[in-house]
Amino acid sequence: MEDNDDYEPDVSGHLDLKYRGWTELEPRVWSLANSLLLLDISFNQLQTLPDEISHLRLLQELNCSRNKLYSLPPSIASLTQLQVLKANGNCIATLPKEIGRCSSLECLNLSENALTSIPQEIAECSCLRTLLLQNNDLARLPLSLAALRDRIEHLDVSNNNDQMTTTLPAKIHRDAHSIMWILSLQQEKQHLIERLRQDMMVLQHDNLATEWELAVARERIAELEEKKTKLSRDHESVKYYLAAQARFKDCRGMIVRWWNECKRAWAVKIS
Repeated sequence: MEDNDDYEPDVSGHLDLKYRGWTELEPRVWSLANSLLLLDISFNQLQTLPDEISHLRLLQELNCSRNKLYSLPPSIASLTQLQVLKANGNCIATLPKEIGRCSSLECLNLSENALTSIPQEIAECSCLRTLLLQNNDLARLPLSLAALRDRIEHLDVSNNNDQMTTTLPAKIHRDAHSIMWILSLQQEKQHLIERLRQDMMVLQHDNLATEWELAVARERIAELEEKKTKLSRDHESVKYYLAAQARFKDCRGMIVRWWNECKRAWAVKIS
């Protein structure tokens, strides 16, 4: 059993619990939530941090480096006063997106882990100045990180996956300014590509609308052509009728004239 004095923070709120050989944290730690500002649990055998870590709402610095942690709990989002998080030298493969809710975080050390990606939400840590990611398995950085280009002062991505060099040359892997500048350009490029994609979708939609309108127009033209043909036939019928009527009138006139001549001839013969 550990001496209770070992669990009392010093006058500055610092509690040193490193080199204890612990595989899990003692529950008594959570009872110190109202006085604990800095917690050092480095160099132990911890594999997880319990959700009760969220009880330490006044905590400003957490050092959990050199353990056997495979992840950080989402409940870490409750540590809104946390300014420094040292989790280097573990086996962390993923970082919870809730890390973005650590709004006071200024220094994040995740070097020497097994990270393959960093969540986009990291950009929500608006106070972040130092981000150490060396010696992981990262192939790229989230483009959202470009939002912190005026904040980040120290950024190290050296000794990661070889694919990292396809977007960030190895010689700038410790140059925060150059990395953030390239991320900004890549983000702008992505925005332009997305805008182009949206414009293409609009053009395709307009093209489909135009094709539909053309199809309707062609159908209308076909209908008009059919009506024109019918009208032409009707017109020919009318012309034929008028011509026949004219010929009938001519014949009638000839008959009347002939009859009148016959009557005159008959009258002369009788007289």
